[in-house]
Amino acid sequence: MSRYIIGSVLILTSILFLPYWVYVPVLFAGIVFFPFFWEGIFFSFLITALHGTGTGVLSLLTSPLTLAALVVLMILLPIKENLRNHV
Repeated sequence: MSRYIIGSVLILTSILFLPYWVYVPVLFAGIVFFPFFWEGIFFSFLITALHGTGTGVLSLLTSPLTLAALVVLMILLPIKENLRNHV
């Protein structure tokens, strides 16, 4: 549990202080390595709100980064479940 909290804080810190070419791979690495990391969607909303051009609700929901994070999460959920059943 402490790795999960430390990882979330590191991802949040990288979003706030590092350039995009660092925090986007860190965000997707967190989505891949942490089980059930739905905070990735929240963090992608945060990225869009902080660094995006618009802050309207529609622009937050249709952000390419948010959609990509959601798709990666949806694809990885069954894969991670199958891996847990086999290990």
